[in-house]
Amino acid sequence: MKKSGIFMIVISIVFLFFVNEHYRYDGYKDVEIPNVGIAKIPESWYCGKTEDGLLYFSNMPIENEGCKVYFIQHSVQDYALDKTQSESGYFLDNYYLEDILTMEKIFVSPYGNSNVYSNGSRYQSCTFYLNSIKVDSYYINFVGKNTSSIFFIVDDSIDIKTMEDMTRWFKKY
Repeated sequence: MKKSGIFMIVISIVFLFFVNEHYRYDGYKDVEIPNVGIAKIPESWYCGKTEDGLLYFSNMPIENEGCKVYFIQHSVQDYALDKTQSESGYFLDNYYLEDILTMEKIFVSPYGNSNVYSNGSRYQSCTFYLNSIKVDSYYINFVGKNTSSIFFIVDDSIDIKTMEDMTRWFKKY
């Protein structure tokens, strides 16, 4: 009787593990970040490209009136972001997404809220001026084999769990 009880417990744990893995990405879809890897984003997000070929995620194409941008790709580099960090931090180039939004005085500091995952990607807090208003936000640095790409959260409706999931579930090339 004890052996069958232990067997049932082991089977239940294995079953729960497989069910959890099957539904783990429920509500997310794959998006390719060229030369970097595959990111998972919420299914309801629209993925578009700017004229410069950078990605943005929003509720609809930016050409449509009422577009709400959530997440934007700032740049693609041939090195990981942390290789250029100094002790006090540094400013990144300003960013302009057509007539929709501007990001200026983008300051990235090695201090503050951050987390690095086993895939090499990380999220970290940062500050910038979004359409001339100072914002405390986050960026995600998706790290591929030889390149990395920085994405900024520009909408405060994005919760920390979504950001952590996107960073944790990233698969590099």
